[in-house]
Amino acid sequence: MINSMTQGKRFYIANEGVKFPCFITLAICAMLTIHSSSRKIQNMSHPSKILITGATSGLGWEMTQQFAARGDALIASGRNQAKLGALGDFEGVEARHLDMSSSAAISEFCSPISALSGLILNAGVTYFDRFETGNFETDAALVQTNVTANLQLIRELLPALKAGNGRILIIASVGGLIPLPYQAVYSGSKAFMINLGLALREELKAEGIRISVFAPGGIKTEMTNIAGMKGLEKELAPVSEVAAAALRAYDKMPPLTIPGAQNKLAALMSKLLPRSFLANQAGRIYKKSIDQVK
Repeated sequence: MINSMTQGKRFYIANEGVKFPCFITLAICAMLTIHSSSRKIQNMSHPSKILITGATSGLGWEMTQQFAARGDALIASGRNQAKLGALGDFEGVEARHLDMSSSAAISEFCSPISALSGLILNAGVTYFDRFETGNFETDAALVQTNVTANLQLIRELLPALKAGNGRILIIASVGGLIPLPYQAVYSGSKAFMINLGLALREELKAEGIRISVFAPGGIKTEMTNIAGMKGLEKELAPVSEVAAAALRAYDKMPPLTIPGAQNKLAALMSKLLPRSFLANQAGRIYKKSIDQVK
């Protein structure tokens, strides 16, 4: 219980048996107010934002909303013009078109950005079927979006990240830790990004840039709303929960975050069991799901 009392002409505030003179309390409050105001002024004079790729759908859309709700300034990028218009209505969100399939478009997008406090590499695509049903064009498009575009963004935005003491959150997948038959190219692309992120974390920490890898399992989004995934629908995590976990990872910046008990167990098994055995088990599950719609 907090109460006030007088001793002579001095006022005290008592809390749990400890007394503080009122003028000391007022001085502390004043100092805290000045410190808070100075931080606000500093933030206003150095406006840097968090860039989120793939913000017009799925996990990117949900992360953008959750970041905006807590007051972060954002650049939300994607290709869906209607969704970009909706994102632009959120306070603090600058919505910009970005075509991850075009190197020239990526360079043009990065050119005006002078400072970033964060870069979240979220955009990604998958192909879920037998490898032989695809073709090199589908493979190349997937690698361009999941790997090459991310490499280009990191390189071209490195000066902006240095200027903003920025951080990078790479949205990978637990599928980058375990070989996934029937998602072979996707799984390979995520393995690349996990290793790239953890390697650059060591290289760039001396530059003041912090890097973290976020590797979720399957998420219930537009990307997994395909025929072959119907048999796995119960295994997909709610996108809002995964987005909240991604925000926590962004704030704390651990080397690698794997949300969800089942995904953590799978990652542990990847260290204890032969990768060929894990590939065999994943292949049996995925093949059964694909065969259900054939």
